[in-house]
Amino acid sequence: MPKKLKRGLLYCGAILLLLAFIVNNAVKDDIQEIEKALHSLNQPISQILYTKLLDRNQAIVFYESSSVGIESFGNARFKKNIFGWRLVGASSGQNPEGYKFSWSFSDLTFDFSGYTDLLSGKFFVADIKEVRIVTKNEVEYHAEIIEYNNSKKYWFVISEGEELLGSTITALSQDGKIIEPLIE
Repeated sequence: MPKKLKRGLLYCGAILLLLAFIVNNAVKDDIQEIEKALHSLNQPISQILYTKLLDRNQAIVFYESSSVGIESFGNARFKKNIFGWRLVGASSGQNPEGYKFSWSFSDLTFDFSGYTDLLSGKFFVADIKEVRIVTKNEVEYHAEIIEYNNSKKYWFVISEGEELLGSTITALSQDGKIIEPLIE
């Protein structure tokens, strides 16, 4: 067999393998792959609440966990490369007792390009309808609120360039009244 023909067949084979790899990765359901990667960590995750795809190759998974009777709320951050989704960072916190809502902060600059900070938390009372965040620079955000299990809710805000640490977080009821963080 001539050298040019061998080389041509070798190139065609390599191109076909590359195309098969690309098609295989393109048709996979990203959310299922991310959740599979999260479960492979063998952490005591009770329930995955929501997966926020930030773009084609960055995502945040919000989850609840329970271990030894202690309930927590957290997030895991994932990036996609040619081999699939991989964990790049995570944080969680114990659900505080006696509070109406919680909040936590994650610095995204180490894990993601284009995203700066994440504020998130859970509601422990039903009457919270809105969460406003006002940064030190007077930039106002309205949190995305996710309902799950028919009555439970949590919230989050992701910034792109704006620092959220040190912001004022205000929870509001349906009629616009401020919800105090502590239960009296």
